[in-house]
This record gives sequence, C-alpha cells and structure tokens, in this order.
Amino acid sequence: MAWDHGYYSHSTYTSGYFRELAPGWLDFAALIKGHSPPRSDEGQLFHYLELGCGMGFGLCLQAALHPEGTFLGIDFNPAHISHAEGLCRRLALTNVRFLEADFVALADDPAPLGPTPAFGGGFHYVVAHGIATWVREPVQQALFAVASAALRPAGLFYCSYNTQPGWLGRTTFQKLYALERSRADPADPKAPLSRAIAGLQALLGTAEQPSALRHALPLLEDDLAGLDPEQFDYLCGEFANDGWQPLYVADLHQRCQAHKLHPLGTATLPESFEQLLAPSLKGSIVAEVNPLIRQTMIDLATHKSFRRDVFVKGLDPLTLQDAEQRVAGLGLLPLQPPPAPGEDAEPFTFATSFGKVQGDPAVYCPIAARLAAGPCTVSELQDLSGQPTAELLMILALFLDAGWIGFDRSRLAGAAKLNAQAQRCNGVLMDLIAGGRPYASLLLPEAGTALSVSLVDVLIHKAMAEGLEDPMLSTCVLMGLEQIGVHLLASDKSPISDPEAQLTRLAALVADFRERRLPVLQRLGGLPKPKRR
Repeated sequence: MAWDHGYYSHSTYTSGYFRELAPGWLDFAALIKGHSPPRSDEGQLFHYLELGCGMGFGLCLQAALHPEGTFLGIDFNPAHISHAEGLCRRLALTNVRFLEADFVALADDPAPLGPTPAFGGGFHYVVAHGIATWVREPVQQALFAVASAALRPAGLFYCSYNTQPGWLGRTTFQKLYALERSRADPADPKAPLSRAIAGLQALLGTAEQPSALRHALPLLEDDLAGLDPEQFDYLCGEFANDGWQPLYVADLHQRCQAHKLHPLGTATLPESFEQLLAPSLKGSIVAEVNPLIRQTMIDLATHKSFRRDVFVKGLDPLTLQDAEQRVAGLGLLPLQPPPAPGEDAEPFTFATSFGKVQGDPAVYCPIAARLAAGPCTVSELQDLSGQPTAELLMILALFLDAGWIGFDRSRLAGAAKLNAQAQRCNGVLMDLIAGGRPYASLLLPEAGTALSVSLVDVLIHKAMAEGLEDPMLSTCVLMGLEQIGVHLLASDKSPISDPEAQLTRLAALVADFRERRLPVLQRLGGLPKPKRR
C-alpha cells in the first residue's frame, strides 16, 4: 500500500475555519448533555489535538484565538504540513506546532504525540473534521485508536463525517466517477469528473419521461447540480478517495465505542434537542430507548447527510445543581443578531437539519433584544425570561447555530493582549488574502471565533484604510482583482465584464461590508491597526 493508503493526495485540500471545533463551542455541547467540560472556566489552560489538520489554517486560527491553549496538528500529507508551518511562521504563533505523521504508525507508537495521560499528559480536546468516512477502514480504526490514546479522561473527541441515508444518491456518482478515473488520461484529470456528472444526468431521463433511477432517487438531480467541476480540488478530496464510505450513525458509534469513545452529543447544537423534531416524527423516536436505534431513526427520518458528533472518554456527569451553576455563568455576546421585530412580530424562524423551526416571539424577542444590547450571562437571561434552564439552552443553541451570538471572551484577564495579537494576525491574513491566498476568515478575538470574509471584502477594507471613496475605491478594488487574475462575480457567480455593471455590483458589496462585517470586526476586537507610513 502506498504512503497515502488510497487517500487522494495529488493536490492539497481547501483552507477553512469551522466554528464547531472551538473549545468553547465543544464545552457548551458537553454542558447541554450534562457532562463536565474539560475546562472548569473559560481561559483555563488546555491541550488540543487535530487529527487530519489539512492545510492548518483552521488550527492556526484556533491557536491565535486561544493563547492559553497549546495546539498540535497531525497530517500525513507533507504539502499540508509545509503550508501549515509557513502560515504559523507568518502569523508568529508560538502555541501551535505541526507534525507529519500517519495514523496507522501513531496507533502503533503514539510517542510523537507527547506524554500520555498515564504520565500526566494527554489532550483535553481531540478533533477530526471530515476524515473518518474518507479513509479506508484500517486507517479509520487507527484514527479512533489514536484519539482514544491521546485523550485525557473526560476529554472530548469531535468527529464529523458523511452519513447515510443522505449520501445514498451521491454514492451513484462516486461509483461512476471512480470508474471514469480508472480509464482516464492523466493529462486531462478533470475529464472524468465532467463525464461522470453528464453521464449520470443523462441516466435520470427527463421530468416528463423519468427513468427508474430518477424515481428511486428524486433528489439526485439537485445533488448533481451542486457539483461544480471548477471546484476540482475540493471534489477530488471529497470523492476520489479509495476509502470513501459514508456510514450509518450506528456503525460509526459502535466503532468508536470499541476504542472507549462514548457518544455524548453533537456540535450541531439544535440536534441536541429532539423536541425540535416534527410532531409527526417525535412519537416513535422518543419511545425508542436504544440509543443506536434512536439515532439511526432520527437520521432516516431527516435524511441526514452529515454529522458532527462529540464523544467522551469517560463520562463525568454533572449533578443538576452543578450543571445549572455552570450554565448560569456562561457569557454571551452579539455577533450578527436579527433585526429588532416590529409590533406585529413574526415568529423567529430557524433552518435546522430537523426542518424549519419557529420560536414564539413573546418568548424569543426579549431574549434576542437583551443579547443584541451587549454581553450578558445566561443567568441574566434566565432572570429576564423566566424560562427553565433546558428551554433557555435550546433557544441559545438555535441562536448560536444561526450565527447571531457567540461566547464572550472579552472579560478574560489577557483580553487586551489577545485583541492585539488577533489584530496583528488579521493584518497578515488580509495581506495574504489580497495576494491571492484562498483564505476566507478573520479573527474575532472577543467571541473566540472567526468571521467569514471574501477577497472583495478585504480589498474594500484596504481601500477604505487608504481613505479612498468611490469612484476611486471601486477602481482600486477592480485593480486588485485584476492583479491576481480574479473576475468580479454577480450574485449568481457569473463574471461581470461590463464596467457600469461592475461599479453597480461593487457599490452593493461596499454597502454590505460597511453594514454587516466591518461593524462586527470593530466591535469584537478584530479590526487591524492602520499601518504606519
């Protein structure tokens, strides 16, 4: 077997930040399920391991946001580790390191990870985002073995993966794509992708004369429409692995349990509350006491395609009193709260994997208004709303998932130093993004998370920092795009070539940046300091 164990290693993977991997987010997911998080307080020292860290972008951002943590990223692709170490140097981070290593080798000898729990070491958090169902089963088993060996008792393991039945339709594409790749000309690596998409679309028939395949998999047409051949590296990383195998939740949970990893909950926070399921589904699901069957029934009923599960190595359940005390002290702050409701308030609507969820404005409006006003604690919200703890946690889970609020780190002892570091890092990231690096996030230190930004956002900010206004601002942005060979895109992602249409589009993007992202960066300590002349 080659060094990559059948994993697609001919190109590097994308660089992304995922909020669910943040320690505060994982702690909240544990609290929802009544488990004592690995840290007793925000700001406490911790150790964090990412298995399959890819390009290292997300882990570098976590390290910059959490100077109280020490971070280790593992990946077997030397190109990934080379990029990660280069980014770490550019950001001048001292609390993160990267290691080129193989899960199978680490399962045999975990010494490179550092001292084990038996010798006073181990990690409070181990995360593996988008790894488990993209590798062969021996590598998957090694992944779980390494996670278990690395975790401290009561530590949390985050594992995200593709699940059935939501991937049933796309398994047809993956099989056809694999066959097309087996006969492809290496000089034209994109051809198998296009042929597989076109070939499967033809097999669906038409809406007027549907094939048996269309009848059996009515969502497949939309799945195929979402596959963009221009995102070649991403699609290869998703579909071109020999070990590609979405799993039913019961199968993955059983495999983790064999390595002492007990299913605890989910980092997709609304999924922690089964009362959000449609009333027609709740009866049979709630009546099922076997957790493997129960979770499988939920996935079947909701056609689940992706899970972000949280496991624990050794349960440490909180008493009801301890749990309420821990929850009451949590600090929250506004990110991008919803607009204030009018007199005839419409129900709050949330898009979840369980379907659309609506909240009673009489209950949700006062909570949303207090959160929008500034930082507060859960205890303050309890006093304001009079809601039971469980009900309030559900509301906060919906708000967090919607991106309206975040966890408050502004009152930590080293907040000023953290803000200064984040602002310096954001300045570096903006320069890298403007130079063509495919990054799309900036740090929000006071919330312990990151804000999604685009290349155009960064170029707009740089022009604003120079004191430019339209039309010079738009001209500067267009020149920046031209320098790195990028076209300005319309809302439908088509390139805009007409100069007047470009200016109209940019005016809308400038207004959106000023209204939405710039205030968040300013308010949450992420706006870079102007460079000295």
